Amino acid sequence: MKPFFSRLLKYYEDVGKVLRGEAEAAAIFPNSSDVGGSREQVYIDFLKQHAPSKCNIFQGGFIFDMAGNESRQMDVIVTTDTAPRFNFHNKSGDGKSFSPVEGTLGAFSIKSTLDKHQLFDALNGIASIPMTTDLKGRVNPLIKIREYDDWPLKVIYANNGISPRELWGHLHEFYATHDVPFSRRPNFIHVAGKYLIAKLSKRMVPTNEDGSESQATENTFWISSNKPDVQAIAWTIDALQSKAMQTNHIAFDYSEIVQSLAEAVKLETPATS
Repeated sequence: MKPFFSRLLKYYEDVGKVLRGEAEAAAIFPNSSDVGGSREQVYIDFLKQHAPSKCNIFQGGFIFDMAGNESRQMDVIVTTDTAPRFNFHNKSGDGKSFSPVEGTLGAFSIKSTLDKHQLFDALNGIASIPMTTDLKGRVNPLIKIREYDDWPLKVIYANNGISPRELWGHLHEFYATHDVPFSRRPNFIHVAGKYLIAKLSKRMVPTNEDGSESQATENTFWISSNKPDVQAIAWTIDALQSKAMQTNHIAFDYSEIVQSLAEAVKLETPATS
């Protein structure tokens, strides 16, 4: 292996240490809302330092579709640079922004400690993200947009958590009792310094702890404790970059927002005699 990749490995390990260290420092705040806001800001700073400049990154908000369906609140949202921004009431980052699902690249749920309750809360939030619509007529037929039904990237990140065996069991318990499409299940569950659970896609080649290639198949979950921060950071940034690049080939059209707004104006305008 070339020396550069050894240095890159060390770089991502250092990024992981900074993420953990700064999140732990955030815990000194006596107010739980201050802790949450600071923890999310740490993760936002990480994304801003590594995601492509094409990405807009917001703290707090929800995701909607053109029919007006809304997700539950997400802690961090990443959109493409051509998506409209609705951030006027979110100057303090307290969760009043919103974003159309068409053009949203990532949705992140950030937790201090990932236990069963917090996991179920995050899974329900991700499940509530509206579906993307078919790309027919909106992309050059010669261009292949990968797994658009699975957009946006969906990540659960926690600075600490229960054991991987316990979380693995709770994860499968949730989906045994909740009918959620694979496209609305998290791509990555990252407990810093401990483990990574990934929903496998065609592009991913997971390895076992001994370095051998895993036999886990697409659209199943895979778990690893082998340098989880490095793997989670690298795959997260790769996924955002890939999606940001692919949006160059999609003809996003947000005119339906204006049309629906016009209908709302009509409904709320009192009739004159």
